[in-house]
Amino acid sequence: MIPIVFIHQFNHTYLPISLWKARETNPDSEIFLIGDLWNAHFGTMVHQINHQNYSKGSDLLAKRFVNFSSNPSRFELVCLQRWFILLEFMEKMSMDRCLYLDSDVLLFDEISEDANRFQAFGMTVAGISGHTNFVQNRETLSAFCEWILDSYATPEKIKDIETKYLEFCKWHTAGGISDMTYFSEFREAQPTQILDISNPMENKMFDITITYTKGLEEDKGIKKIKWVNAKPYVQDHCGNEIELRSLHFQGESKQFMLPMSGIQYLGFRAIYSANRALIFGQRIIKKLV
Repeated sequence: MIPIVFIHQFNHTYLPISLWKARETNPDSEIFLIGDLWNAHFGTMVHQINHQNYSKGSDLLAKRFVNFSSNPSRFELVCLQRWFILLEFMEKMSMDRCLYLDSDVLLFDEISEDANRFQAFGMTVAGISGHTNFVQNRETLSAFCEWILDSYATPEKIKDIETKYLEFCKWHTAGGISDMTYFSEFREAQPTQILDISNPMENKMFDITITYTKGLEEDKGIKKIKWVNAKPYVQDHCGNEIELRSLHFQGESKQFMLPMSGIQYLGFRAIYSANRALIFGQRIIKKLV
C-alpha cells in the first residue's frame, strides 16, 4: 500500500477531518503527519513527526528565498518548503513513493489503484496545484526541489523572477510567484513526468477545488455533488457522471468539510469537539508566550 503524507503546521479545526477520512478510506496505508508540537496529539490517530527533523533543504531555501507575491512572505515560503521537507522525509524513510495531501483534502476511497494508474509519471498535480501529489518517483521530487532552489541561486535569476512577477501583476490584482508557478514551469519542461489528475480518466478525477466548476454542474457556487455509496459524483455538461476521488476545500469552502466528509463514527464528534477546545487553549498560550 502507498503511504499517505500530510504536512501541517499548528492546529486547525479541519485537520482531524482530513486525517480521519484518510485513515477511514485507507486502513492499510501508513499515514504520516509531519507537523509540530501544536498538533502532536494527532499521534494517536496517525504517525505524527516534527517537521524540524527534516529541515536541511527547507532551511537552505529560506536563506535564498525572495518573496514576489502579494501574499505574506512566510506563507509563500512555507508552501515551497513543504516539498523540501517531504523529500528529506522520504529519503530518511527510504520511501520511494507516497501520496502527499494538503490538510484540506478529503479522500473517499482506497488509493492504491490510482497510484498504479499513474505509475508512468513521476508526480501529479490537480490543475496547477500539488495539493494531491502522487509522488511515484522520488527522483522527480528531488529534481523539482532543485528546480526551485536554482531559481534563487544568483541575483540574475532572482531578477528573472521579479520580471515574471511584474508581468503577472499586469493581469492579476493579487497573488504572484508561488509553488504553483514552479509546478507549471516544471511541467512544461518535463511534460512526461507530471500528470494532471484533475482531468477525467476512466470517468474518475481528483478535485482541483470544490468551487472550481468549469464544465460541470454547480449549485450555489460549488460542484453539484451526487452521492452514490458514500462517494461523490459530479455531472459534466455532456451528461457524463464523473467520480470524484477526492474533494479539495480551499479557503472559505472549508466550512463544507465536516458535512461532506460522511464520517459516521460517533466517537469522531468527541475528537472533533475536543480538538476545537484545545485550539482555544492553544490560542491563549500563543498570546502569553
